[in-house]
Amino acid sequence: MRVSQVAFDRYVLELPPREGAWSALTDQACAKETAAWLWELGPTPLIAVVGHADPAPGWLERWEARRVVWLPDGSPLADAVVIADQQELARFLAAGDPHGHTVLLWPRRGLARTFEALEGVSTDLTATLEAQARVGADGGRVEVVQLPV
Repeated sequence: MRVSQVAFDRYVLELPPREGAWSALTDQACAKETAAWLWELGPTPLIAVVGHADPAPGWLERWEARRVVWLPDGSPLADAVVIADQQELARFLAAGDPHGHTVLLWPRRGLARTFEALEGVSTDLTATLEAQARVGADGGRVEVVQLPV
C-alpha cells in the first residue's frame, strides 16, 4: 500500500494491482493495513454507503444496512452501514471487494446528523462530515478528502 498526499486535504491510497483472482482488499494483511490507515483519519465510528442495483449485494447482509436516499456515483439505490471498529472495517473492505460504488464517511457531528442527511431530512451532507473516501471501481485505489469546518 502506498499513501500519497496529493493536496492539502486529499490523500490517495494505492493498493497492489489485481493478479488473477487475488486482490489487495481480499488479502487479510492488506485489508487490515488499509483499515488501520483509514481508521486513524477521523472520528469513529464511520459510515459506509454502498451504491447498488436491486437487490442489494449478498455480502451486505452481514451488516445492519439502512436504505438511504443519497446515492454514490449515480447508483440507483444505496444502503448505509455503521462500521463500529477497525477490525469490522477490514472485514467490510474484504467482503465487498472491489467496492466500485462505496463511499466511506467520517461524521463530524455524530452518526444521527449524518444519517439525517443521507436519508434526505437535511440537504447538506458535507456539513456533517469530517472526511469522505471513495473506493475506485477496481478496488485498487482509495481517495480520501478531508472537508473544511
